[in-house]
Amino acid sequence: MPTTFEQRNKIVSQTTLQRRQLDFKSWPEALAEIDRLHRAHYDRAGNWDLSQTLDHVGEGLRTALRGTDHRAAWIIRKFLGPLVLQRLLRQRRMKAGIKVPQWWLPGPSHDESAAVDQFRAEVSAFQEMTTAPFPHPFFGPLTKQQWNDLALIHAAHHLSFLIPRDSEVAGAYFRNNRVNCQRR
Repeated sequence: MPTTFEQRNKIVSQTTLQRRQLDFKSWPEALAEIDRLHRAHYDRAGNWDLSQTLDHVGEGLRTALRGTDHRAAWIIRKFLGPLVLQRLLRQRRMKAGIKVPQWWLPGPSHDESAAVDQFRAEVSAFQEMTTAPFPHPFFGPLTKQQWNDLALIHAAHHLSFLIPRDSEVAGAYFRNNRVNCQRR
């Protein structure tokens, strides 16, 4: 018996999808995956949709470009932050479930097309930046290359929770569970 996409979303939300392994080395690679998610649609293995994910990751780019009044305690920025940053840049992975400050959490879901356009503009502005980036609120001062690598790792981390519907991961779940979806 065919199900609608709304019913499929409910089935998926009640199922544990495994997040993907992503590792972006460049912005064109990351932006291509964002376009794929937007075009093919996706299922969520986490809490945020594409608009919220781009808002959250974009906050890092906005912070590099404009700075922020929010900062961790100086002892964290001076001692703990650099150690964590070294590990992140070396492993190119972030752990899931790390609590972030309220101000860095995304707002409610909104127009995904507008979110994709805004994120593209933020990436472009970051790439065109000719001055030193503002300090990171947790890691302290970073070079532009460190900010770039960190932002790509951050984007890969959060986009890994969105499973494109044209992917083997999403397709295998529905094939194995004999779920047939039709558009309404």
